[in-house]
Amino acid sequence: MRSYVMIMAGRAPDDFDIVSAIWILSCNDENPIITYKGIADRLGLPDTYDVRALVRRYRELFRPGVLNSRLEAWKERMLDGKSQPGWITEIKDAAAQAKAIADLTRDDVFRNQFRVEENAPKCDIKIIDWGLNHIDRLRKSAAEEREARVKTWSSIVIPFLSVLLALLSVSSTVWLQRKSIEEQSDLKRYEVSFKPKQEAYSKFMSAISAAALSAVAQEKENLLSQLSQAEQAYFLFEPFLKDDLRKDIIKKISEFGTLCVERSRLNVAEGSIENRNYLQKVGEYKANFQNLLYSSLFGSVKYDGKFAANANLLHV
Repeated sequence: MRSYVMIMAGRAPDDFDIVSAIWILSCNDENPIITYKGIADRLGLPDTYDVRALVRRYRELFRPGVLNSRLEAWKERMLDGKSQPGWITEIKDAAAQAKAIADLTRDDVFRNQFRVEENAPKCDIKIIDWGLNHIDRLRKSAAEEREARVKTWSSIVIPFLSVLLALLSVSSTVWLQRKSIEEQSDLKRYEVSFKPKQEAYSKFMSAISAAALSAVAQEKENLLSQLSQAEQAYFLFEPFLKDDLRKDIIKKISEFGTLCVERSRLNVAEGSIENRNYLQKVGEYKANFQNLLYSSLFGSVKYDGKFAANANLLHV
């Protein structure tokens, strides 16, 4: 029968092929009561295939269950070795066979809708043809429904998805281009703004530190050179300063230079009070330069018009 199903369909059987085979078996079987297990066994279906669900789906062809009185009468005949389905006959152990028969319930059997009476005869060929034609119409209807879904996908969903993918692609391209432009803008901003300020600020702070050391070492020529470098560095970041801060910074640079020059003229020991006072003042100038210039050039702190009164001291 399995070969019949495959030949009839010209391919591996689907549910409609199996329904057709069940229909023919239920029309021609000697016993009008059919077991689901017997159908699976005769068609060679896997154990996982739900024959019961398939039969109950087509109530116009099959009638699930049977009266308990008829089922019990059939069981008695089977126990006497009569009207046994093939799968019962194949059980050779008498006790096991008897148990298999006793375990059968109304949920394990079904009948052909045209053979519901007891001892109903086999179906006429016209009824068989009607059932097969009915199943074929259902097959064609299902195929048309699948084709309609495919057309819907091909004519609406797929074009829509294509447009959506195109929009996503364009959006991604625009986003990437925008990101690239922003990165280039940030890089350009760094090159024309941040980098010059950073280099000038670093050069300025290094120069005043070196100048303070040169004053202690009484290296006057190097002192003047470092003060000159500090002034040059200041002029590089001066355009980025507010007017009030710029005037104050210029004044403090001059005061710092005077402090260093005066210290270079003193011949005092490093541990002397004069030297300690000098280093304290240098630390105050450096802390104020650092705090005010850094916040003005790189931060958001606004200059309040005066140097910090209690700046953290930075040692030379």
